[in-house]
Amino acid sequence: MQVGPHRPTSVTVLAILAVILAALSIIIGLSAVLLGFAVASYSGVSASILDTLGTVVIAFGVLEIVYGVGFLDGKGWSWTLGMGVAVVSLASSIGAIELSATAGPAELYASAVILFIPFIAIIPIITSSVTIFFLTRPHVKAFFGKGHRPQAQLRKYLSAVTLIMAPAPAISVKEVN
Repeated sequence: MQVGPHRPTSVTVLAILAVILAALSIIIGLSAVLLGFAVASYSGVSASILDTLGTVVIAFGVLEIVYGVGFLDGKGWSWTLGMGVAVVSLASSIGAIELSATAGPAELYASAVILFIPFIAIIPIITSSVTIFFLTRPHVKAFFGKGHRPQAQLRKYLSAVTLIMAPAPAISVKEVN
């Protein structure tokens, strides 16, 4: 039985999305690291790029599992972690696209890796934007204890208005002889 506020549907969807993305991130990260080992004898630059990106993607995958599970319980730390990962993921994905667009001539394998990055980076741009959007909704923030509950805020406002609008008590003055 849940004691706290009801979990918004958007939080449940974000938790499921985080776990699915985590699984995909770990698979893609491991694939990149393994591919880096495979091309190491042909291209040191490509191997370094693949190993670094693969390791970072695996780390993001692990963090996505952690905050996805925390979302289901409404843990405040999971809101903070999810927001942080989404912002960093969004910024790094945009940066990766910009880097791949401005990269100069390189080895054949490195060029192929750099050209492939924008296609992969679109996914975290979309999912991070969706995560940031939903985590900043007032009812979602309230669920994680990061903001005021909309109903409580309204009750507090109405109480203050009622107090202000209430008529002043009548004061009687007794005549003194």
